[in-house]
Amino acid sequence: MQKQFDNNNFEIDMEMAKKHAFRTRLREVFTDGLLNLAKWNFLFVLCCLPVVTIAPAVAALLNCTNLQVTDDRPQFKASKWFFASFKAACAKMLIPGIFFTIANSALIFGFAFYLKMTGVSIMYVPMASLSLIALVLIWAVAVHAFPMLFAETDFDSGAVTMTEKTVAETVRDAVPVAFVKAKGTAVAVVLGIVVIAAQLLFMPASIPVVLTIGFALPAQAAALSHTEPEIID
Repeated sequence: MQKQFDNNNFEIDMEMAKKHAFRTRLREVFTDGLLNLAKWNFLFVLCCLPVVTIAPAVAALLNCTNLQVTDDRPQFKASKWFFASFKAACAKMLIPGIFFTIANSALIFGFAFYLKMTGVSIMYVPMASLSLIALVLIWAVAVHAFPMLFAETDFDSGAVTMTEKTVAETVRDAVPVAFVKAKGTAVAVVLGIVVIAAQLLFMPASIPVVLTIGFALPAQAAALSHTEPEIID
């Protein structure tokens, strides 16, 4: 059990302190920050419409939700930081992002096809399983790799800068993070797949959810799995 002492020599249980910080930030996110989530969700949907910008839009959404999780976040204007993040992400990863989108689309359609074909022959079960496993693994790394692409958010100048590492190097660095934070990563990925799949299945009835919090909710779960709230002594 991790313990340390504060300035008054009181013993602090670090694990309990982390859990308390997490619960406190979660409560703040879904009270004070709920409107921001709705704004980011709507902007995300708009930025995904060109299709080739889906990956930068995901990166921007995850960067914003990560900013909302940290304890030192300012009272920033939601749309300002989303567009600043989106612009920076487009410059950094537009081409790699297209391949990312194609890979995800192939796995999603492959899984749907093989799942349907299992009714014809059980031999398609392994193919459907492999498609789903590959999709889960990609997103397990992505929920950490996308926010790691951002180096700094300057709240005074309004600039968002990206890391000097290449996208491939960032993905490589994100792999061990996904394993170290396996529990939170699994929750975020499973929640994301379930929530998004449910929206697609119930279209067009699910359109109000899609436009309000349908993507921001999984993104917030990803942020909470990637960024631990700081503990203030």
